[in-house]
Amino acid sequence: MKLKSITFRCADAQYARLHAALGNTPQNRTDLICRALDSFLRFAERPEIRELDLFALVHAVEEGGDATPFADQI
Repeated sequence: MKLKSITFRCADAQYARLHAALGNTPQNRTDLICRALDSFLRFAERPEIRELDLFALVHAVEEGGDATPFADQI
């Protein structure tokens, strides 16, 4: 099976957070991003979350975390 490469752009603050997270885990970057995406999808698929519009979804994600708000990471 041939794996596909996925690339994306992120703000410097987001990139720094990604590398800081990598320093705290034995995972590689791909595994860390895949686990984060899986975690987000499990969160987003909850019935009460599926009802939210994009702005409410971002707010719900930020309420559950202790990191810099998304708007401040750009």
